[in-house]
Amino acid sequence: MFFVVGLGLCDEKDITVRGLEAVKSASRVYLEAYTSILMVQKDRLESFYGKEVIVADRDLVECGSDEILKDADKEDSDS
Repeated sequence: MFFVVGLGLCDEKDITVRGLEAVKSASRVYLEAYTSILMVQKDRLESFYGKEVIVADRDLVECGSDEILKDADKEDSDS
């Protein structure tokens, strides 16, 4: 399953409860950093979520969508 979860406006605690549940259950978590400006450091997100966050930069978003969607029909991943 592939989830798209909004992080909120400012810090790591702005995510919704359902969004946090999806992130915590996901096998991979991507942070879209191509079109959005993040107000919180990646390491703070990783600490709060309890897992690695993979930065999806322009190259990954435009050319690596196959990697992002790989196994999405078999396991959960968030973006």
